[in-house]
Amino acid sequence: CDPLPREALADVADLGFDRETPLWFYILREAEVLAEGKQLGPMGGRMVAEVLIGLLEGDRQSFVRADPQWKPTLGAREGEFGMVDLLDFAGA
Repeated sequence: CDPLPREALADVADLGFDRETPLWFYILREAEVLAEGKQLGPMGGRMVAEVLIGLLEGDRQSFVRADPQWKPTLGAREGEFGMVDLLDFAGA
């Protein structure tokens, strides 16, 4: 993924964030610039996903460790199970 242009950090240049941006600020600014703050951008999303995957892979009782070939069966499309499918299954 391409980094944010310096212009996206121009308003915080007096803090030096245009040159040395704290990670937490970069992730929030990326979300603001690319998705109006409604979702994480590519870097923030990747970091969260990698942490969650790492937790699942490290948990001996996780479905990922128990059966790495497992595929979801409850989704609207075979092999896919998204948030909407989970909410439908839960009756929400």
